[in-house]
Amino acid sequence: MNSIDICNMALSFLNCGRINSIDDTDTAARLCKINYNHLRRRLLRMYPWGFAEKITKLALFEAQPIGYLYAYAYPEDCLLMHFVFDEDHASNYEEERQDFRVCQLADAGQAILTNVEKAYACYTSDIKQTQRFSAEFVDALSHLLASSIAMTLTGNTELQSINLQLAQQAVDLARYQDATERERHTRYPHQYSDARFM
Repeated sequence: MNSIDICNMALSFLNCGRINSIDDTDTAARLCKINYNHLRRRLLRMYPWGFAEKITKLALFEAQPIGYLYAYAYPEDCLLMHFVFDEDHASNYEEERQDFRVCQLADAGQAILTNVEKAYACYTSDIKQTQRFSAEFVDALSHLLASSIAMTLTGNTELQSINLQLAQQAVDLARYQDATERERHTRYPHQYSDARFM
């Protein structure tokens, strides 16, 4: 499965033939080239896909930010920042969220501001390698692409709407399957658990 295969899946949903290269001069290829990367990045930002999740140690800026103790460089491959944490919170950073904000620092570029010392980040990375895409992501991307180019190629608003709905269904399926791959522990307040289980 490569980007051309995904484009051809989208075209098959519209009954619009196939392309051999994204650099072909016909309308279908030009539309795929214009939309593919934008929609791939947009879809990656829509949901925290497991295959695109990345954890990395952040690089500290020397600049002292106003209102925060530390400023870190925003990772170049980051599409959406989810969590910032230190080593002590590495196993429970989702439950014990630590504050951060993303902004532009003068002369430093995009930065992450936080009070977390020696910070790590969990974020959605800009995955381009199609062999790393999950089956649900491929389904969602091909239907989202089909929806985006449907009107130009077919003039059919129903095909546009159907493919948009199918893209959303693929995201919903990924959300369900993600829940089965991540063990969640129910945490009860002490008073409730003591009364319930003693």
